[in-house]
Amino acid sequence: DLRKLLATEYGVKPDDILLTVGAAHALFLILTSQLEKGDRLLVERPNYATNIETPRAIAAEIDFYELTFENGYRLDVEKFTAMIRPETKLVSVTTPHNPTGVVLPERDLRKLVEVTREKNCTLLVDETYRDMTYGKPSPFAATLAPHVVSVCSLSKTYGLPGIRVGWLVSTDP
Repeated sequence: DLRKLLATEYGVKPDDILLTVGAAHALFLILTSQLEKGDRLLVERPNYATNIETPRAIAAEIDFYELTFENGYRLDVEKFTAMIRPETKLVSVTTPHNPTGVVLPERDLRKLVEVTREKNCTLLVDETYRDMTYGKPSPFAATLAPHVVSVCSLSKTYGLPGIRVGWLVSTDP
């Protein structure tokens, strides 16, 4: 029933939803299924430990895009996508970003989707805080293209950390 409810919310099929033990479990599953030793991950920093330590544990290479106070912790999509190498398999962003709260504008999200498709990378978008944004949020990232995976959970936005329920969404079977 939860998968059906989430599928309705996302506008996808229930089979496009995988329930997990929190967002950390979803991130672990994505990182370990999409990366192998020597593969590259491009991720913004600061970031949630699972997005950094899991790839390190499987000996993947990590390229960091440093978010800075001077730039208002905003992701410069042109600079970020310029860091994608031929061996980059996975690109990871969080919106709204944790811990800064900065939201990736929809035009930038769509640009990331376009560039990662062109460069044949999986795009992981952690949307755990999506429902805490002001105004109309961007579309769910996973609905924009099959190579995009969204992650979310109940623990943060809904204040339910003891209920370890998360999910990932992908329209790619």
